[in-house]
Amino acid sequence: MCGIAGIVDLRGTSEIDEGLLRRMTDALTHRGPDESGYHREPGVGLGHRRLSIIDLATGQQPMASDDRRCWLTFNGEIYNFQELRRELEAAGYSFRTHSDTEVLLNAWLHWQEDCVRRLRGMFAFAVWDATRETLFLARDHLGVKPLYFAGLADGRVLFASEL
Repeated sequence: MCGIAGIVDLRGTSEIDEGLLRRMTDALTHRGPDESGYHREPGVGLGHRRLSIIDLATGQQPMASDDRRCWLTFNGEIYNFQELRRELEAAGYSFRTHSDTEVLLNAWLHWQEDCVRRLRGMFAFAVWDATRETLFLARDHLGVKPLYFAGLADGRVLFASEL
């Protein structure tokens, strides 16, 4: 099942409260009992709770792009990830894992927002692009995988798999 959570400070300068991010992510332990992961940088915090299904050894999240400019936290399954992987390999991308997570991350790098149109599956994900200073949130077309978000008056956006 997995669970994702995160905080983005739209002002981009403040440190994200690590305790808050961990509490948000820990509240999703029932969705992903196998492991947890976090990424924090000024203005951004991403959390993940993992239920290991595909690529049990190397699919940890949040996952960074090779240049570490983009970070992904992802809940779901991309049914056509092998097809997308072959297309991305033909375009010059290489892979360290066998996970649909890494395929999704490279799909984001290659197609940006249009990657969602190519995905077949059930998913909710967040990508932080440090170069563009953007957070992209998406979920599957039917909303099978939930994604909740809230904009707060203090300039923060919070999101998670559950309220």
